[in-house]
Amino acid sequence: MKLNMDLKTLILIVSTACIVAGFYYTTKADLAAVGREISYLKGQVRALKADNKRLNKMIIKNFKKDSSK
Repeated sequence: MKLNMDLKTLILIVSTACIVAGFYYTTKADLAAVGREISYLKGQVRALKADNKRLNKMIIKNFKKDSSK
């Protein structure tokens, strides 16, 4: 079986394949970066929740101390 393509068609197919491959790999890299950012932000939220809990305990402790006077 012999394929008979002209040069314009071959260039179109190769350039389309390159564009699709570039889009795939850049999207994959961007998604990996977004995943790392989400993981970092989840850690920040956990740390803020812990700080919030600690500060609330301090406020309650001080409030009880002040109200007992």
